[in-house]
Amino acid sequence: MHRQRINPLNKEVGELDMKTRKQSNAQFRLPLLVAATVLASVSSIFAQDQSGGNKPTPTDMDLAGDVSRYFGQRANLYRDNNRKLAKIDLDADLNYDGTINNGDPADGGAFEQTPPGLVVGVGEMSKLVVRLTPYKIDYQGRAKVKIQVDGINRDSKTGVFSDGSEKGGMGHVVVWRDTTKKEKILDSRDPNLRSFEWTLDQRTPANLQIIPRTLFVEGVSPSPKHQGDIRLLISCYDDNPNYEVNPKMDPRRWVKTFRPSFDHILLTVGSKPQEKNYVNENAEGVWVTNR
Repeated sequence: MHRQRINPLNKEVGELDMKTRKQSNAQFRLPLLVAATVLASVSSIFAQDQSGGNKPTPTDMDLAGDVSRYFGQRANLYRDNNRKLAKIDLDADLNYDGTINNGDPADGGAFEQTPPGLVVGVGEMSKLVVRLTPYKIDYQGRAKVKIQVDGINRDSKTGVFSDGSEKGGMGHVVVWRDTTKKEKILDSRDPNLRSFEWTLDQRTPANLQIIPRTLFVEGVSPSPKHQGDIRLLISCYDDNPNYEVNPKMDPRRWVKTFRPSFDHILLTVGSKPQEKNYVNENAEGVWVTNR
């Protein structure tokens, strides 16, 4: 019977190698554990919005498809006889730099319709810029500009609140004519101040903007659950046009019809003001904090 002689040196080397492997595995598992913990923490952070609720989910009201088939679509998408009555634009300081630039991608586009939208702190006012370019050269009707505030229920795909649940499910904002707060335009908690209209008269020149160029939105109470739970929607539409239609003729061939124009911004009311990085020391007065 032959016995295998084990070299003591080989035995020590094997034990050392096994010990090294265990240490290496332990050292490898530790970074994985730390990385997993950090990832879980980051996921938890991103899963909650600023108001402490869950991550907001998209709704049908984000693109305001519930308003009109034209809203949220490109001007050349519909090949019908209806022409655009006006171009209307509602802008805000969505990148918090103290200026509102219509040509800055960070101040518009998807940032307007993606939560959180514009974040306004409680007791803080932010300027809104309204730009209206009417096409009244050949328009003989009576146009109106309407601004309205709506709550968005992000627990529902439709975005609509059930009866009685809207008040406790959305933040509270007030829209003022200016910083003096003497003329209230909208109040999200007042059923009688959920919308406001201006009538465009027949004054000339036709491109003279008679509606306010600036408004101010104030945060009153924070969004309780989700970001982007408020929508400001502005529209320009044809109200009771003065068309004389000859019943013997096809009106589609000679009557000029105009389709409405829309723009909107989502809002979130934070318990405190959003961090700003001004490029001009807020020289334009875009942000106002009540004292």
